[in-house]
Amino acid sequence: MSKSRVEDMEHLNHWIGESIKRGAIAILTHRNGDMDTVGSACALANIIGPNARACGVHLSTMARTMIAKTGADFLVMDSNQPSWPRNLGGVIIVDAAGPNQPGIKIPDVPKCIIDHHSAGESFEIKQSDLEINWDTCSTAEIIQLWAETYASNRIDNQSRMLLLAGIITDTGRFRHANADALSSAGRLADESKIDFSEFIEDMESVELNNSQRVAIAKALTRVETLDAGRWFLSYTKAGTNEGIVARTLISAGADIALVCRRIKGETRLTARANRSATRGGVHLGQLMQNMVDRSGGEGGGHAGAAGWTGKIDEIDATSGFISLLMASQGDD
Repeated sequence: MSKSRVEDMEHLNHWIGESIKRGAIAILTHRNGDMDTVGSACALANIIGPNARACGVHLSTMARTMIAKTGADFLVMDSNQPSWPRNLGGVIIVDAAGPNQPGIKIPDVPKCIIDHHSAGESFEIKQSDLEINWDTCSTAEIIQLWAETYASNRIDNQSRMLLLAGIITDTGRFRHANADALSSAGRLADESKIDFSEFIEDMESVELNNSQRVAIAKALTRVETLDAGRWFLSYTKAGTNEGIVARTLISAGADIALVCRRIKGETRLTARANRSATRGGVHLGQLMQNMVDRSGGEGGGHAGAAGWTGKIDEIDATSGFISLLMASQGDD
């Protein structure tokens, strides 16, 4: 670990210790509730102990399934009337690139931001706050390094499974993993005697209700395709489970998959790319940052998986992304 990262871990450990002295710690996820943000929050809360609790406004289908399978504790909060502990010593916000991403008003207490994205509106950092933002494949890796350094005796198999699930999903089942992510996953699997193939298969055996199955099927019947320069793009609209729909389109042969959803007056884009596209120069996270420049909102992510949320309509959002994808290829 570099000197700067060692110092970050020291500062994080100190911040957690000081916050516990003041009261409880809320560990807040971003509003999409994917596996990296939820796994990181639940594992960190579990490792810190009874003075910490993971919370957020939403759980994705996979995160909800993993919460049930591991027995982890997670509080789903009402975004309009959040219930915070009476003595709140601090808030840790995990895997959120900007202040609007949690989807909830953050209380005026010391806060700690732990993230691995470069996009989005910056948090206001006060003297009592701490911000850690590393160029890692997942936030779970940062949580794991702190735990291995300062709380190794408190890392149980539940926490290992949650962190591993976060790494697996944010690396696209290791398709976009680097050496550090693979090393982190290997340590988690080795220490908990997890078989990777069985674990991933178990993760992906998500139980969907009939309405979700119908919604996914409808999204797949609405698929349109386009030769977007060098890349074969499949895009559609979905009412739920955009990540599952996008992964299905990639498995069906798309180089890039784009799924659009309209929810609560906002438009959300979810994109995935295969390994060939990312090796060929596609960086979906950068494209979603460009969407922010073009149309406002919030966006970002990784080379092979990214998202954007904003106020424009679905047609404008989809056409905007396609235009940016074409423009990013230049004269190739």
